[in-house]
Amino acid sequence: MSPDPGEGSNIRGLIESSPDAIVIATPGTGEIVEVNQAAEDLFDYTKEEFYSMDILALHPADEQERYGNLFETHFENQPAVISQFDDGSPVFAITAAGERIPVEINAWAIEGEEYDQPLFHGVFRDISERLHRQRELQRQNERLNEFAGVIAHDLRNPLNVAQGRTAFLDQECESEHTDALQTALTRMEEIIEDTLTLARNGQRVGKIESVNLVNTIGKCWELVATSAATLKIEDDTTIRADPDRVRHIFENLLRNAVEHGGDDVTVQVGQVDEQTIYFEDDGPGIPADEQDTVFDLGYSSAADGTGFGLAIVQRLAEAHGWDVTLTESEAGGARFEYSGVEIQ
Repeated sequence: MSPDPGEGSNIRGLIESSPDAIVIATPGTGEIVEVNQAAEDLFDYTKEEFYSMDILALHPADEQERYGNLFETHFENQPAVISQFDDGSPVFAITAAGERIPVEINAWAIEGEEYDQPLFHGVFRDISERLHRQRELQRQNERLNEFAGVIAHDLRNPLNVAQGRTAFLDQECESEHTDALQTALTRMEEIIEDTLTLARNGQRVGKIESVNLVNTIGKCWELVATSAATLKIEDDTTIRADPDRVRHIFENLLRNAVEHGGDDVTVQVGQVDEQTIYFEDDGPGIPADEQDTVFDLGYSSAADGTGFGLAIVQRLAEAHGWDVTLTESEAGGARFEYSGVEIQ
């Protein structure tokens, strides 16, 4: 067996306790001199088998020269985090059974008393789940871009017609309803523009300023078909946020509550603690087995729903750096909690 660097020291304990696979090798020959249990589990080799191998054998055989050049470059400029090549292709490890696993390698040099040169210290982390989430996010973004195209084409045209007709109506006769109608149409135009911006430019927010939730939610309430619904605002809370994005969040939540909770639904908004606000209703709620999917693009329990409302709510919240949690309210309805909020 090869020498054991760090034997009897704290280094050995740290290596063995790490949940990530650790492989230590000589940079010149690539000879593996130490591994931990997590490395045995990941690659499915025994320690004795590792000690008869060089580190490049942990990567696809047909690309080992490419990996050797990659490691040499990073070793000279260590420490480094390696998860892909310059062309964006992922770095793979290969197990004893020949399974290819995408990995992230944290690499740097360590001093070993038994050697006259630094040792290559590589921490291998399986990133299969991370890449899966990235692919899912890419697919969701593609769907959101398609939705943005629908907004741009199918909604703008009738909206322009409605705005023009409203302008003519205002000229031809006096009515107490024309101002409210024009305000609603203008708000629709703003929502379309902001949604296009969100879809095409990612999770961004505009100017951050003080936003009073009582005033903001009150304005949202006026623009949502609330029928006989009841709104209760428990706390006079002011937060730091993008006011337009916050309006989008609460307009979508109010609309969702009224559409699914019925005409007489009661909506309550308040503050949980110094960094958390909540929005809840006493409607039918969301089944427990669906609570993890309601924020997915395309999800809707309504036959005529677009499936984008709550997805946009989540993205707008995350753009502020907030976390969104969906639970059940005391009345059995839906409860959305936003944590990480800067409350003044």
